Amino acid sequence: MRRSRTGVLALLLPAVLLPAACGVRPSGVVEVGDPALVQTVPDAAHGGVAVYLKGPDGVLPVIRDSGGKATTGQAVMMLLDGPRDVDKAAGLTSELPSYFGAMGMEVDGTTVRITVYRPVRDFSTVARQQLSCTAAHAREESGAVTVVLKGNDTTLTLERCPF
Repeated sequence: MRRSRTGVLALLLPAVLLPAACGVRPSGVVEVGDPALVQTVPDAAHGGVAVYLKGPDGVLPVIRDSGGKATTGQAVMMLLDGPRDVDKAAGLTSELPSYFGAMGMEVDGTTVRITVYRPVRDFSTVARQQLSCTAAHAREESGAVTVVLKGNDTTLTLERCPF
């Protein structure tokens, strides 16, 4: 059985023209707007606590396993331990100094007072946000908490956590 050329062309023509027929040309990725933000809530019932690390666009919550309901002091100590290897691999860092020495903490209602025995005036805005958000979200009142940071050189009332 011999097929005619016209029959073969008739079968091939739609396969060749179909991709070009839609009129849409390929393009590269077009970025629009800022990246999406998702508020995460640590599962305190299962021993989760949020510590805030520096990401590409500010501070981000990272959930740490606390083995039970964490106190505000435990949450801050987890923050001061710094980013873990998996956090570093994801591009997260900390602007908090690595050495604090002794530290005191007092929780009075919705005020958390953190006392460190080192100067605090030089803490960056990001470092202050890391402390403020970690301490605020370790409390049940979350963002309604005022965090006061006292050092050898000054006492700072940190801005409320924006989350």
